[in-house]
Amino acid sequence: MRKFFLKESKVELYAKEHVKKVYECYKEFEKMMPHFYEGNYEKVDILTKKVSELEHEADEIRRKMEMGFYEGAFLPFDREDRIMLTENVDKVADTIESTAFTISLSKLEFPPTFKKDFEAFMDIIGQIVEALKDCIDSLEKDLTEAIRKAHEIEKLEEKADKIERSILTKLYKSYRHEEIGVVKLLEMKEVVIHLGNIADKAEDASDRVLIIAAKRRG
Repeated sequence: MRKFFLKESKVELYAKEHVKKVYECYKEFEKMMPHFYEGNYEKVDILTKKVSELEHEADEIRRKMEMGFYEGAFLPFDREDRIMLTENVDKVADTIESTAFTISLSKLEFPPTFKKDFEAFMDIIGQIVEALKDCIDSLEKDLTEAIRKAHEIEKLEEKADKIERSILTKLYKSYRHEEIGVVKLLEMKEVVIHLGNIADKAEDASDRVLIIAAKRRG
């Protein structure tokens, strides 16, 4: 029995390390964005590589967690949800990395009139990823706080959706007014959708936290 609980404690520790690494991945991505706005792709490429390295480190922690699950950490009814939570959190890092690569490869000239819109979008997404970190941290020590954070993520994600739709509307309006061409429209749209996906994946992870909490409370 003691061995069983030791396995659980190790996996719980890995879970916190994993989401912390995902948060670090986002913070590095956040540093990259001003260089994207300025068209400094040399710096964008350097930071994209750093994002990729952090995503790889998150993957390594996830693999350690998976080994703990396969070795019998947690009871079967809880294990499946834990595995899905781990996968959902990992998808946040995957999406951050793919967004960074999309920007790095595009080499598009960022339209200055969209800078404030993107900064607002990034701010909300950053709040979501940070709240996810806090949500996972609270899962073992304060279930009420974990639930509160999950609901906070849900509300923040709704705000992110509104900003995403607003930017897309503005993009199409700029295209219709011939302020940007069709290529830039499509490239910018792809970046916006990728950013929105980061928020979506984080909400998916928080939804899994709510399922775990509901089962625990019976």
